Amino acid sequence: MKKIYLYAGLLCLVVTAISFNACRKVKEGFLSDYLRYSSNPLRVNAGQFYISQGLIPDASTPPFKVTLLDVRNKATGKRQQEFFNLYNVDIWTLPYDPTTDTTLALINKKRTTVKKTPFEIAPVSGQMVFNEASNNIPSGEYLLDLQVENPNGTKVYNNICTIILSPQVEYEYINAPYALAVEANSETAVRFAYDADWINAAVGRSTTAWLRIKRVADSPNQVALKFVDKNGALFAPSEYKQRPNGNSFLKTLSTFAYKTTVTDTAVLYDYATTPFPSLYWDGQSNGINCYYRINASNIASIDTASAAGWNPPNDLPYGTWAKRPVKLNVRFNTRINRPGKYIYEIMLKATKK
Repeated sequence: MKKIYLYAGLLCLVVTAISFNACRKVKEGFLSDYLRYSSNPLRVNAGQFYISQGLIPDASTPPFKVTLLDVRNKATGKRQQEFFNLYNVDIWTLPYDPTTDTTLALINKKRTTVKKTPFEIAPVSGQMVFNEASNNIPSGEYLLDLQVENPNGTKVYNNICTIILSPQVEYEYINAPYALAVEANSETAVRFAYDADWINAAVGRSTTAWLRIKRVADSPNQVALKFVDKNGALFAPSEYKQRPNGNSFLKTLSTFAYKTTVTDTAVLYDYATTPFPSLYWDGQSNGINCYYRINASNIASIDTASAAGWNPPNDLPYGTWAKRPVKLNVRFNTRINRPGKYIYEIMLKATKK
């Protein structure tokens, strides 16, 4: 009987405790000491638009208000002011379509220039956002300090992430440039050993063509294209022909530019924005490959890689071939990441007539 009374008493205590807790207001939210980023360190190339992943909340309760406190040079511990300065940044107010926005006037209707810092923190997610103005920040390693607030309170997170900012990649070689020999009166290629292989991808050099790229000015946004022979003699820009493709032609830089001008020393291509060619074209037929033809009337001979002893980049034995007239089909694929004027000089392993 005593056991029954004991169990009944315990049951009353449990019920009372549950009722009391049910009436008491539960503390809202939780803010962990261990908020973090999944990528730490975060590696970013200067001058590019980039959005990181957001903060990992470690069971903290949203909503969050994330505030940037400081970005400090890891070596000195001091604030890196360039992260907080305002710079001119072009932004698109309407989507850019290079197939229809074919004049500078049409392009400028869709964009405007604003003052922005090169780096921002998304106030809800904590994502790090970089824009093209980040090319004004010296490359190096930086420490990020944040403040995070939620319904439970506010905490400061110093050194929550290390940002490794690499120098801007001004331009890229997407694949090997080459110049394939084709019989003058047909579309039959005259293939040789290694005639489309890389010798040095870092400098745009293949067996049959060497595309040298140099940024020469901050403006205008323009590419000046030149073809030269192995001795440096310029092929006349008026002779840079489109390559036939059935009843049409393959892409050239003119496809991607809004203006093309032929001069005595180069063909000039004015472009609207970087990256150039626009990412719009990546999903199109042949992507951003550019194709040109130098007709046989301009070619005295071509050089061919000799399979015997071919050991790039140290041993590059070439022979000279002039058995019959050939034209050259040239292809290259590049991307410009930083606005400005560039010289594209393509040295062909050929001799000009």
